Amino acid sequence: MNPDLNDLAAVLEEEIVVGEELSRNLAAQRDALLAWDVEALIAGIEARKPWLRSLGELEDRRRVLLKDGKAPDNTFTLSRVIAQCPGDAPVRQRLQTAQARARATFTRLHAEELNLGRLMQDLHSHVENALGSLTGPAVSLYGDSGAPEPQRATSALIRNRA
Repeated sequence: MNPDLNDLAAVLEEEIVVGEELSRNLAAQRDALLAWDVEALIAGIEARKPWLRSLGELEDRRRVLLKDGKAPDNTFTLSRVIAQCPGDAPVRQRLQTAQARARATFTRLHAEELNLGRLMQDLHSHVENALGSLTGPAVSLYGDSGAPEPQRATSALIRNRA
């Protein structure tokens, strides 16, 4: 059982390395967005694909390692594996360390992905608002009731550039 657990710990450690690389990649994408560097953003997006593929392959390897030891009800957690290890086994400490690092790494990565998504939505909204003001009608338009429709305010982004 120990060789399989050592293999499991090695896979988890590799997943952590990939997670850290994905985190660095997201930071580079965020920096490219803020600098309006489309080429760097596209390069970052392309560079992310092999890391995601690698993470998927590692997950497949992890599943294969755990396949033989699954409980009858298909619930098999790392906490359960660690709990079943003898208290003095070196692999137990290795798995506990990998579990804590993986949790921290992937929780942070998830938060960074959400933040990058929000940043992209905010930038999209600002650009859409700015461009909408540029293409808005210069004359007053009337609605179905015959009353003039309210004019949209000029975007703060446009006002500051003028």
